Parts: sequence; structure tokens; C-alpha cells
Amino acid sequence: MNDRAQLLLKTLIERYIADGDPVGSRTLSKFSGLELSPASIRNVMADLEEMGFIASPHTSAGRVPTARGYRFFVDTLLRVKPLEQVEITQLEGQLEVDSRRRVVTSASHMLSELTAFAGVVMTPRRQDQVFRHLEFLRLSEKRVLLIVVAPDGEVHNRILTTARDYAATELIEASNFVNQHYAGMGFDQIRLRLQGELVALKQDVSALMNAAIEVGSAAMTSPEDLVVSGERNLLGIPDLSTDRGRLRELCNVFER
Repeated sequence: MNDRAQLLLKTLIERYIADGDPVGSRTLSKFSGLELSPASIRNVMADLEEMGFIASPHTSAGRVPTARGYRFFVDTLLRVKPLEQVEITQLEGQLEVDSRRRVVTSASHMLSELTAFAGVVMTPRRQDQVFRHLEFLRLSEKRVLLIVVAPDGEVHNRILTTARDYAATELIEASNFVNQHYAGMGFDQIRLRLQGELVALKQDVSALMNAAIEVGSAAMTSPEDLVVSGERNLLGIPDLSTDRGRLRELCNVFER
């Protein structure tokens, strides 16, 4: 693709993003800055359509970008201007970093506002599985709340269903044992050591300890909540608002 075709493709995609309507040769002539006749522009557009970068809707003489055209635009034609420090400071000020959950939610809202689309953010899966503190609290008969505190202060809660009812003193004993011997270690490492060391506790507490390690490990390694913001922005996108089937399919994707 020569420079002229690249410029026309870039202009077409930018106008389509801005206006949401198929882009014709007259619009391209006005915004591209090229001294080309409408016929010459139509010839270039025909070449771009043959290469699969744009398509012609049946209801309009203009053209719209294809997925391949968008991909080429992002990879090759898009120019990103570095943010000024004042802009970076403003964005950082909008992020609520007092907890993992709040920073993810803030990032999703910010992404949606900046793009006028839907923002989707998910925290990465934890790799270390290390905990700082662990505690058991009795909820009711045969139900125990497991509280796991990560090194960064993030708290994970899981409910354990036990084979018998544990007294509060037994749960305190189990909590103290774990925190004294294993705090700062990874769950995989603890799992290997438990079998020989749990003889220090009563046998009926051993089952509770093993359950806590399995559930705690799963809690620390599973991804955090997926946060989606600004889905209703999609109603303003002509591609989607005029095609209820595609909009319904996209909403189903968000739900899954």
C-alpha cells in the first residue's frame, strides 16, 4: 500500500470513528488534504476494498472500515502523542488505589470515559500465593469463615463447611499455629510440610487445616472480579445500535 492509500485509509477510519457514518469520496477529499479528484479517490477506495481494508454497505455509497482495516490502522497508521505530565497527574488522581478492587473499578470507569466505549478491566492472576495472616471465625455449627490477608493488604474471605462443630478456642489455636509457622510462605510450600507437622495439633483440627490450605490457595490464585463499565455507550455506536443482533451478542459476551 502506497503512502496515498495509507493516508486515505487513515482519514476514512478517523472520520468513521468521529461520525459513525459511511465515508464517501467527497469527505475524503475534504479531510485528507490530498489534491485528488473524486474519481481518483474512488479508484483508491476500490483498491482498498479489494484488499479487504474497507467495505461498502448496501445502503450507502460510502465505505466503512473492516476488522482488517482497523487492525492495520492500530498497528501501522495510528500515532500516539505522549501525555503531558499534568495529564498523567490528573489521570492518576482519578485512580483510587487504597485497594485492589477500587483501583480496578476506577480504571474500568476511566477507560470507558476516555474511549466512550465499554471499559473492561481484570486484575492479573496471583503467582506467589503468599499470605501474611490467616484467621478462622466461627459462623455457625459446621460453618467457619476463613480470612486470608495477602502481603499487599488485600483480604480474601471464604466459607468452610466442616465435618463437625469447632469451638472458638480450637479455631484460635489453628489460626495461631498457621501464623506462627507458615506466615510469609506460599501455600504450595505449606502443603508439602503440613502432613508431618500437623501431629502437633489434635487430629480433628488437621482436617480443618488441610481444608484451609486448599481453599486459601484457590482464593489467592484465582483472578479477581472482572469489571465492565459503560456498556450503555455502545447504544450510541451506529454499527451496533442499528444491528440489534450484534448488540445482543456483545451483551451476552459481557455477561459471560
